[in-house]
Amino acid sequence: MIRRLGLLALIVLCAVSGYYLLTQHGWQRVQQVTPDAEKPLFTGEDIETVQYNADGIRSYTVQATHLEHYVKIDETHFNEPVLWTYKNGKDEEWRVSANYAVLSDEHLLTMTGNVRIFNLLPNAQIDSVATESVTLDLTTRDFWSNSPTTITGTRFQTKGKRVKGNFGNHQMELLDDVKGRYETTPR
Repeated sequence: MIRRLGLLALIVLCAVSGYYLLTQHGWQRVQQVTPDAEKPLFTGEDIETVQYNADGIRSYTVQATHLEHYVKIDETHFNEPVLWTYKNGKDEEWRVSANYAVLSDEHLLTMTGNVRIFNLLPNAQIDSVATESVTLDLTTRDFWSNSPTTITGTRFQTKGKRVKGNFGNHQMELLDDVKGRYETTPR
């Protein structure tokens, strides 16, 4: 009789435990949590990403100390970004650095704060460009800035209130209140 009561108590204990586990975990509906629109979907530290064109040729590389991607606004934010562009996918052509950048879903990269652009090709006429803000179309390689800009090159320095140009054809045009200083070659 005591054996039967012990066995019955064990069965009741197992049934109660099973019911408890099912109600706590098994019968609850799985809830889908929607991402917080105010917080990034993902972040990264010390990142480097390489972009290739449709033919598999390297177009550009972006490095940053910190990255945050926001789904709702479809933007990626970078701290201390450095953009490298390539000539024919091989030779480093341009290096662009800034304090901060935002990449939009239209492939527009807006870099702000101490923007520095360096031409890395040998025998280039333009050495560097300095401004506070620049927007680059990563597809067409066009760029523009509505901030005061200084272009320094071989034996010249030119300043203007705005600039536009294209990294692919190495053309830049300063606009509004342009002032230049040129060095002549000694004869």
